[in-house]
Amino acid sequence: MEERPFGKTGEKFSILSFGSQRIVDEHGCSEKEALRIVNQALDSGIRYFDTAWIYSWGQSEERLGKVARERRKEMWIATKVWSRERDEARGQLEESLRRLQTDYVDEWRMHNVWSMEELDKLTAQGGALEAAVKARKEGLVRYISISGHTNPRVQLEALERFPFDTVLCAASALDHFIFSFAEEFLPVANARGVAVIGMKVMGLGALASMYDKALRYTFDLPVSTAIVGMESMEQLEKNLAVAESYQPLSDEERLQLFKDVLPMVTPKALPWKAKEWGDASHWRKR
Repeated sequence: MEERPFGKTGEKFSILSFGSQRIVDEHGCSEKEALRIVNQALDSGIRYFDTAWIYSWGQSEERLGKVARERRKEMWIATKVWSRERDEARGQLEESLRRLQTDYVDEWRMHNVWSMEELDKLTAQGGALEAAVKARKEGLVRYISISGHTNPRVQLEALERFPFDTVLCAASALDHFIFSFAEEFLPVANARGVAVIGMKVMGLGALASMYDKALRYTFDLPVSTAIVGMESMEQLEKNLAVAESYQPLSDEERLQLFKDVLPMVTPKALPWKAKEWGDASHWRKR
């Protein structure tokens, strides 16, 4: 697989990376199968693994940790903190480290910062960002990150407030048409040397029928890598096949992809950009 530089870290990662949200019972993936998939991903050249404290009540981290216990030196582990408050965030980090069976994480990510109000909370005195800075000084965290699904202006403002090392953002073909991180955020991040990880590549499954072009669209963007959630060996093998033979979309393919995707660009299909996840009938206002 093609490898790309990871911001200013000096690391390089394959264009396809592993989203660990779905290696859980909630998505029909047994522990035995989860460990088999993660080990196979490692054997196939994937080093970057993304998870979160909140995923399936910790089961995602726990299963990733059972592989990390044996293969930690081969893995780059990024996990996320949900709390916006310093002391609670610290507790979540300590719990993540226990679940992951490691004494440090490569990236600790402020999870799904969707509004300026949320950004204000975590960057305020006593906010979660203070916990991240302290943990980095202690060696519990190597790099500090932030993620955003919704409004690229929030992550642009985040870079003005703090020199985040990396940003995880929505970068699917669906996202191209509404609050586009590709158009608004990536040029700024690239100019600053911030590593960008693309997510929502399959649009929560909406683009599964065109997974080849969906993957290639995201690979075509100036991102360091793209994480894709995988819950079966079949999905891993299909995604690896695209990544290993990756060729950029031709102009004709890109135009046809946009024609196919545009009718799907609705709040229901992109709940992460809707007013409320539970009521995906209107777009969130900026």
